[in-house]
Amino acid sequence: MKKWYLFVSLLQIIVGLIAIAMYIFLALKGEPLGKWIITLFLAIGYVVLGIVGILQLKNSN
Repeated sequence: MKKWYLFVSLLQIIVGLIAIAMYIFLALKGEPLGKWIITLFLAIGYVVLGIVGILQLKNSN
């Protein structure tokens, strides 16, 4: 079960980082970012939750 928890945490980090990278890509392209700001906050939250999940897994061992 712990491997599943690690997999999900890593997946959250990967999805969050991809979303942040795409936000930066849109910013560099000149796209208006007002409608994408909530996506950026959700992506940051995903990365933070993934890191917290991995830290909790390390502390439980």
